[in-house]
Amino acid sequence: MNLLPLAQRSPLIVSVFLLCLIVLVAGSAGVYVLSDPGLSDAIDLSRVATVIDQVYEHNVNWNLLVDAGMQEMFSHLDPYSGYMDQRHWSRMYEELSGSYTGIGVTVTSHDEGLLIMSVREDGPAAAAGILSGDVVVGVDSITLHGLDLVQATDILRGTENTEVTLTVFRPVDEDTISVRVTRQKIDFVHIPFAGFTPDTAIYIRLLDFDAGASRDLKTALDSLLSKPGVKPVGVILDLRDNPGGLFSEAYQTASLFLEKGRFIVGTDGRSRWEEERHFSSGPDITKGLPLAIIVDRGSASSSEIFAGSLSQLGRAILIGDTTFGKGLVQGFSRLHDGSALRLTVSRYYLADSLYLNEFDSTLTEIGHGLVPDYLFRFPDQEPFVRALERSLLLSQFAARHQDEIIAQTDQFDLDDSWVGRFLEYAGGEGFHYRSSTTEQAETLADLAALEEASPVIRKLAEDMASNSRQIDQNQFVGHGDYIKRRLKQIALERRFGSYFAYLRAIVPSRPDILFAVELLKTTHE
Repeated sequence: MNLLPLAQRSPLIVSVFLLCLIVLVAGSAGVYVLSDPGLSDAIDLSRVATVIDQVYEHNVNWNLLVDAGMQEMFSHLDPYSGYMDQRHWSRMYEELSGSYTGIGVTVTSHDEGLLIMSVREDGPAAAAGILSGDVVVGVDSITLHGLDLVQATDILRGTENTEVTLTVFRPVDEDTISVRVTRQKIDFVHIPFAGFTPDTAIYIRLLDFDAGASRDLKTALDSLLSKPGVKPVGVILDLRDNPGGLFSEAYQTASLFLEKGRFIVGTDGRSRWEEERHFSSGPDITKGLPLAIIVDRGSASSSEIFAGSLSQLGRAILIGDTTFGKGLVQGFSRLHDGSALRLTVSRYYLADSLYLNEFDSTLTEIGHGLVPDYLFRFPDQEPFVRALERSLLLSQFAARHQDEIIAQTDQFDLDDSWVGRFLEYAGGEGFHYRSSTTEQAETLADLAALEEASPVIRKLAEDMASNSRQIDQNQFVGHGDYIKRRLKQIALERRFGSYFAYLRAIVPSRPDILFAVELLKTTHE
């Protein structure tokens, strides 16, 4: 941390103590100071520091003591609060301005390291197979256990085009893996795609709520709503793995879909200055078109404000999975040396006094997320698909056959022969999917043989393991549509960019988008 030099620490502490004494002897003001527990504790702290400085036998490393004291204080606060030195403050300001160098993830503190809240779909972490819910426990040879949020994220950052090896614990699979990621400059593109589905629903992918998100969304909607000869059946906003961003962008974006005067979000804080109530400015630029919002466990913070406010007002339906559950608002206090404190200053609430965090949850764990109106199990959350994506074989195979895939999709969609070809390729590369069920069945079969169980029991255990292995092998066929869609998406993105991949591969065929379209059509009728 970039704190005050050693030479300045001792005089500063003495000065603070003397200032407290002046206040104490200033008559009636002293009564107020003594009655305030926080100020009284601060005086005790400065008194202890002064005694140490004057009496302790050895020289005191005040940098070390103050750093340790600050870290201990923040360890008793929520995981979103912390100290930021000048360098970290500059990096955060850089992010707000539009870009940064890193791996493309949003994280929060975890007992063992960093919990991945969301993965930016166009970033290097996504390409390497990192998933929301993963826990980064190590970076290169450094263990993250015991480090605060700022220290741990600083290790993830680095020079552009440098490689970093992550040790990742995956709670869903109870597995620890090693992943190599190349740091890249992450340019903030709020909306990688805005267009129409084949059934004339407006589909917009919104990646974050950083500065300018509401402006860009309004521009995209204005363009699509004014397209001649097209009458949209509704609007789909895709907030999967959207980690949020600025609080103001959340309610300004929600206001685009509401008539004037509707309550969007409020905040409760310790200070009355942190208590706010935000209402829509109107008008609803879609003129009441049905609205569907796709969310998942990576949708957090401002995403939850936006989606939750419109859901609570009956303006939108939510589709997908329960959101992350972060109902807290952070503020920043700059210090004189250019550093800053990031502190949770309030909880936000939606219409009907819906809070995502309980009163004392800032000191315990994250709150509860938004439960969608229509639960949808995303194919990419299936264990087989996660293992397949982690292997990077889809990307490698699509790169090898890019021209052939594109040539075929120009005429018609990929046929089932591509699943067979990919299965053969994956096997040749040593990929053999083993589910947790198969692992347990094989363990049982080995145990039956080791314990010399009866022939009937051993045969039963071996059959169970064999059947489970066959089910694992059939996962390629069972997820054939996903494999074909991803091969098409990857090939198109490599050749023409992400917008064209959305247009030709994602929007026309991704199951959750198709499901949302059908719901909108029913509502529209």
